[in-house]
Amino acid sequence: MLLVMIGASLLAPVLSSYNPVTQNLNTMLLPPSPSHWFGTDNYGRDVFTRVLYGSGIDLRIAVLALIFPFVFGAIAGAVAGYVGGWVDVVVMRAVDVFTAVPFLVLVIAIVAFLGPGETNILIAIGAVEWIVFARLVRGEVLRDKNLEYVAALRALGFSRWRIILRHLLPNAVPPAVVFLASDVVLVILTTSSLGFLGLGLRPPAPEWGLMISEGRTFIYTGWWAAAMPGFACMYAGIAFILLGDGLADVLRVRGQ
Repeated sequence: MLLVMIGASLLAPVLSSYNPVTQNLNTMLLPPSPSHWFGTDNYGRDVFTRVLYGSGIDLRIAVLALIFPFVFGAIAGAVAGYVGGWVDVVVMRAVDVFTAVPFLVLVIAIVAFLGPGETNILIAIGAVEWIVFARLVRGEVLRDKNLEYVAALRALGFSRWRIILRHLLPNAVPPAVVFLASDVVLVILTTSSLGFLGLGLRPPAPEWGLMISEGRTFIYTGWWAAAMPGFACMYAGIAFILLGDGLADVLRVRGQ
C-alpha cells in the first residue's frame, strides 16, 4: 500500500494529463467518470490529479517534519538516560512542559504565531514531536545502562559519547523506529487539519486538508470533492499503521 502511494505521487505527471491547479469553469463539479475518475471540484480541477499531487506534498511534509525530532529526540533521550543528574532533570522537565499541552493545540498555536506555510508547519511539528522519541529512547537506555556489556565498555575506558552513540543508542532506537512509522499518520493528519483550518498551505496547492476544506461547502452537490481526499488520508493512515505493526513484529522476533 505504501509503495503504491509513493509510486503514485512520483508518477503523478504520467498517471494524469491534467494540471492540478489549472481552473476550468466549464467542468465544475462533474461526478466521477472515465474522463475524471474522482470527478472535478468547484473550480473544474480534476480531483484525481490533485489527490495524486497532494500525496507527494503530504508525504514530503511528514518525512521532513520527523527527521529532526527523531534524531534530536533520540540523542537527547539517550544522553539524559545515561548521564542522569541535572542533564536528565533538564531534558525531562522540558518534556513535561511540552506534554502538558495537547499536541495538535500546541502545533496550531505555533503555526498561528509564525504564519501559514510549509516551512512553519515543519518548524511547529519538529518543535513538539521530539519529546516522544526522547522519552522512548531514555527508557530503553535506563534499562540497558547497567547491563554487563556497558560495564565492560566502561572498564575498557570508552568515553561516554562512544558508549552512548556506538552501543546504547543502536539498541535503544528500534522502539522509536516502530513509533516513527505510526507517527507519520499523526503528522499527515496534523498537516491536513492545519490545511482544513486555513493554517496550512495556501490555495491552489493540492493539499488534502485544503481540498477537504474547499469541498465541504459542496458536500451535498459534489460529495467527491471532499470525500476523495478524505479517503486518501485514510488510505495513507492504514498503510503507515500496518507498516508500524510489521516493524514491531520483526523487531520483536529479533529481540527474542
